[in-house]
Amino acid sequence: MKIKNILIGTSVILATSVALYHAGVIKKAKTFEDSLDKSPKSLDEAVLYGGKMKDYQKQMMQDIKIGAFFGGMQLDFSEVITEKDAYRMDINIVNGGLNIIVPDNFRLKIVDTCKFGGIADHTVCIDPDHSVALSVFADITCGGLNFENPSE
Repeated sequence: MKIKNILIGTSVILATSVALYHAGVIKKAKTFEDSLDKSPKSLDEAVLYGGKMKDYQKQMMQDIKIGAFFGGMQLDFSEVITEKDAYRMDINIVNGGLNIIVPDNFRLKIVDTCKFGGIADHTVCIDPDHSVALSVFADITCGGLNFENPSE
């Protein structure tokens, strides 16, 4: 009888903890989505409980905010048009993942806070003297972030 009560109590505590964690992440995702630029030319993106693939061919590059909450995305910036020498990318991931494809003239500078997650930078800048700087500020909790160049 004692073991049955312990198991029931443990199950209730676990279910409550998971529900509270999900509620907290959903609230964080909604707050993040509210902070996105919603103008038609904006490149800001967020995903909650799902997946996306986006291709930004011939669009003007700009500073970007990206969020993945219990979901994942692949974003292809390989053919964006750049007017400046430097851009900023703010990324927030909670239990999600991102794969970001950047042109081979981008030079990444990544500043991150990873808690049970990680970042992989598989990019190669072919011309460092004429490159575009991309400063990435990533906050990752239980997720992953991958940068790569377009495949030929």
